[in-house]
Amino acid sequence: MCSHSQRVLPKRIILVRHGESQGNLQPTAYDTIPDPKIQLTPEGIAQARHAGHRIRHVIAGEGSTNWRVYFYVSPYARTRSTLREIGRSFSRKRVIGVREECRIREQDFGNFQVQERMNVIKETRQRFGRFFYRFPEGESAADVFDRVSSTRFLSVSF
Repeated sequence: MCSHSQRVLPKRIILVRHGESQGNLQPTAYDTIPDPKIQLTPEGIAQARHAGHRIRHVIAGEGSTNWRVYFYVSPYARTRSTLREIGRSFSRKRVIGVREECRIREQDFGNFQVQERMNVIKETRQRFGRFFYRFPEGESAADVFDRVSSTRFLSVSF
């Protein structure tokens, strides 16, 4: 087992959001579909697949033959679908792990998000301040910062 000072750190960390989702295309989707269940559109699937090809090209194009990847994904349907499409670009021997990590999910804006109500709420957020405004039934950007920065989920040994 490696001591803390002997850990091998990843060469790079690549952050990917998700492909185009139903919510990106039609904001009223949040009126009837819970945020974590919003799916990718066909275009979002194609974007994710293209991202996988590009990421593999960047990693494999450096000349090293001894590279591997480890994926972190939020539990949202659209992010898991994005990872599934990205993962198609990597053979099983290159993937050393996949971890679903709920702390890296998007900001929670509350439960079902009726568009008219959200417009009023977002206007209030602008007056209050985007970082500290806490959405009713949701969280503020400050809450997200606390949630994400207080984790040590990147403590995987390579």
